[in-house]
Amino acid sequence: MVHNTKSMRNLVMMSAVALAYQAAYAQQAAPAAATAAADSQAQAVPSVVVYAQRRLVGESSQSVPIALTALDPLALENTHSLNIVDIGGLAPGTRLAPLGTAPGFPALTIRGVGANASTRSIDPAVNIIQDGMVVAYSAGAIASTFDLESVEVLRGPQGVLFGRNSTGGAIALRTRLPRGDFHARTDVSFGNYNDVNLNASVEGPLGSDNAQGKVAVFYRNNSGTTENRNDGTFVPAPANPAGTGSNHATGYIGAVDELTIKPTFHFDLSDSNKLTLFTQFARYNDDGVAARGVPTPQGANPSLAQTQFGFYPSPAGYHTNLLDPGYVKLRAGHIIAELSSEIGAGVLTTTLAHRQISFDSTTNLAGGPFIGVRLEDNREKNHQSSFEARYNVPLMKGLDLTTGLFYLSTDTHVIENRLIKTTINPLVMQRGEFDQQTDSAAVYANIDWAIRPAVKVSIGGRYSTDRKVIDFAPIAICPQLACTQSFLNDSHRWSKFTPKLIGSWQPSEQVMLYASTSSGYRSGNYNPRITNPAGLGVGPANPETVLAYEVGAKTDWLDRKLRLNLSVYQNNYSDIQQVVSYPQTQGGPIQSLVNAAKGRIRGVEAEIIARPFKALTLEANSAYTDARYTAQTAPIVGVTDLLALRFPNVSKWTYYVAGTVSEPVPSLGGKVGLRVSYDWRSSYVADFLNTRGTTQGAYGVVNANLSFKKGDWSVELYGRNLGNVYYTDNISAATTYQDVGGSPRTYGVRLTKNF
Repeated sequence: MVHNTKSMRNLVMMSAVALAYQAAYAQQAAPAAATAAADSQAQAVPSVVVYAQRRLVGESSQSVPIALTALDPLALENTHSLNIVDIGGLAPGTRLAPLGTAPGFPALTIRGVGANASTRSIDPAVNIIQDGMVVAYSAGAIASTFDLESVEVLRGPQGVLFGRNSTGGAIALRTRLPRGDFHARTDVSFGNYNDVNLNASVEGPLGSDNAQGKVAVFYRNNSGTTENRNDGTFVPAPANPAGTGSNHATGYIGAVDELTIKPTFHFDLSDSNKLTLFTQFARYNDDGVAARGVPTPQGANPSLAQTQFGFYPSPAGYHTNLLDPGYVKLRAGHIIAELSSEIGAGVLTTTLAHRQISFDSTTNLAGGPFIGVRLEDNREKNHQSSFEARYNVPLMKGLDLTTGLFYLSTDTHVIENRLIKTTINPLVMQRGEFDQQTDSAAVYANIDWAIRPAVKVSIGGRYSTDRKVIDFAPIAICPQLACTQSFLNDSHRWSKFTPKLIGSWQPSEQVMLYASTSSGYRSGNYNPRITNPAGLGVGPANPETVLAYEVGAKTDWLDRKLRLNLSVYQNNYSDIQQVVSYPQTQGGPIQSLVNAAKGRIRGVEAEIIARPFKALTLEANSAYTDARYTAQTAPIVGVTDLLALRFPNVSKWTYYVAGTVSEPVPSLGGKVGLRVSYDWRSSYVADFLNTRGTTQGAYGVVNANLSFKKGDWSVELYGRNLGNVYYTDNISAATTYQDVGGSPRTYGVRLTKNF
């Protein structure tokens, strides 16, 4: 753990006190004083080094006047977090989940702002930043947390310093740099559902003290956690006149087979120039969506599964009756070059990045043993290139400037094939296709001014411009999926200036108070997933914007044995972009992208860490999110009072509590640790229209880890969702009422060895 400058000053003060004590009193008292000081320091709550303000060196998370949650490798290991989905509960007001209807795609919501549509042409509201590269295309963006130096969850709009503008927030991932000496590590775990996870890395000098390299490998394989059965009840219906049941292969579905390789290199080119290369190659060969048909909720309309197929699913659980789960074949790779050069009194950091991805899949959205709606052998490709130059320079004592240029170019090509049979009529085959090119550019500047040692002001702004060009063929009936398509095209450009102002006051070493106003915007978007041959409904929708106000406090108490961070905010949310799906008897759902509404989101967030004893750490966070629509700005079919609807995927209350005990066992020569956590969320609706039957009720899950560490190795027993609570990541009313995602009780053993 890297200690911040405050901690170092505390250590110096403690040492001075010990020396004075020695001079004034008997010499034999000095060892006791030194021991007490060391014990107090060991009991203090540590801080994580973060780069949220894009400065040259990391800062203590407690000294940064913005709302963020920072996690170091130890926190990721202790919580058995395998990817960014697993850390969602560790940050208040944050929901990090899979999209559900598209494997490998995230649905990220921070402080009530997010995007849960699977339309590939739409930018996310929360950005993922990998080693300075914004991940422009969401496929495969549920990143693994292995081999990371830190994860920073930045809450609120990021409209100045971080890559592409965003309205909800950002998740910044930083890969661990290679060491200068030889080191190797293996981390392997085995769990139920045939789960195998392997992390391994080797690193060291590359023939010179000025060059270091590291290769890290992550592999995961399991059988899936949803059991596919031939169950449920069947009765005669128009598309199933005999009322016969199903007879397909059974067993577990949702299998995972993933491999990621990360070579990282660092070169000291000279005293003033340093180059780091981050590379990554990923391969997924997974099952498709394990959609689980569930009984029609009380008071909801019967589903097509009942009225047309006579199928009544068995009660909800981690099982289904699915004809074919489909597949996912993903190939992705990126290279990021970061060059740091001392120029004049400052440092220029230049980042060049390129990412390519192909995503082939079949997705069965029926939720039952029939076709319903199936996306058949879809083909997706994306490549992106980006450039950023950031210059950090002190202008004078107490006045620092950060300024830079940013450019991102990305091209996406998607072919969507649909097989649809939702009535007695013959099978319908449809095809849609689009190619979209996006160019985003920005110039930004931020000044940090220490008016007094305890009073600081940060003021910045970013001017962004986005241009999108789209060629698309509306989704249309295509016999045998081979037909002549008529392409339409359009283009548009948007520009926006997003300012930020932060003031902070640090009355003591342990207390920092701040207030801020900031803004962010999400570019205008197109919706090529339309069925109207005239192109109606494709858009573009105008950009959405968030103007945020926040006050907060970051405090340490009782000689840094108690940490309490608070934030209170209000987001004024305008031109909210929403994809609205309307059911259609034949031909699948009709989708429309609109600037649906204005909204107001208010919230309170709290984070607490306490170490009452050296061996005990207590953690808690909680968030209250009051998200409301204040005006409807577009007509929406079936909505008479938009202001009465709830925001999708937003729980009004969330809380997370955890306790960790770590105690040496001299007889075994090691240390035993136990961590137990509870993550609870109040109910939320899963779709924009608040369709009856698409509400996830309140739920909480218990996780636990029991570990023993001795020297360079450790063994750990872990369990997640120990109560086997049923919950989902996505609920929809399609051919059936269906759930996707969530995870039943999982457990296993983990072995780690350092060399």
